[in-house]
Amino acid sequence: MRPAIHVLEHVSRVAPLGIRFRDEATGASVGEGLRVSAFPEGQPALRRESVVNRSGLHLLMNLPGLRDLEFGGEHAGDDAWWAALPSRRPYTIEVHDTLNRFVSCAFRAALPHRGLFALDCVNSPPSPLSPPSPSVPLFSAPTRQSAVPMAVVRAELWDTKAKAPASWALVEVTPTGGITARGMTDERGRLALFFPYPAPVDFAPGSPVDASSLPPGLPLLEQTWLLQLRVRHDYRAPGTALPDVCTTLSQPPAGVWADTGSPQALLEPTLRYGQELVLRTQDAPASRLWITPTGSPP
Repeated sequence: MRPAIHVLEHVSRVAPLGIRFRDEATGASVGEGLRVSAFPEGQPALRRESVVNRSGLHLLMNLPGLRDLEFGGEHAGDDAWWAALPSRRPYTIEVHDTLNRFVSCAFRAALPHRGLFALDCVNSPPSPLSPPSPSVPLFSAPTRQSAVPMAVVRAELWDTKAKAPASWALVEVTPTGGITARGMTDERGRLALFFPYPAPVDFAPGSPVDASSLPPGLPLLEQTWLLQLRVRHDYRAPGTALPDVCTTLSQPPAGVWADTGSPQALLEPTLRYGQELVLRTQDAPASRLWITPTGSPP
């Protein structure tokens, strides 16, 4: 007969931060392959690495200044415990992808945070494939290759005012009648914007609802879609800290050069199924896509 077990005390532990990362291109959750760390704002030497649980969530624990809160007693984590917390503390979170799928980034959080973390600057997920729970978006790196058929827009953006690569510019692509997809350039201004192909066009726009009498639509490999492409960019000197997600999403519009004549508010290129869309400014050297920010570099 086993001896009776006497419970001396209950110990509860609260993780100050839990994050689900989301692939901006597909809406899928991303857990493996990421190196995530957090540190008190302005003190990178005190960084701590995350751990990943079975659900693919990244948990930040043992953070400097928060350890006493993690082990807050038997009732740690309940409603009364959260209500009685002192003011939160600012931390910086940095994200690197060891598999070279996503652009490295950073964001700020006031900790401890109850529940899964979401950035206030990020609107509702634009894709119906996105997970319903709170998440932080990750943008495709130019080194990424897709394992499934997806549309991809590639370019090397050049800031004509700074005469430098357009580092960490935000690029938005909207198919006619479709959902806007977003991408971010890397430090060298290189872009790879992946998104699902729009629905095939079965018959000409404006045809009657009953199109059974019409000839079949174009074969998939001959399908094309008109896109609207916009760029947002505010000059940031190369070699500065990792791009902050909220700063990236809030950049002002930039003009885009279809040719060397003058910048435009948007481009309207044509996407073809099965072909990468590579954008460049016509007659510009080095096959770059010129952009002109609305602000001036410092």
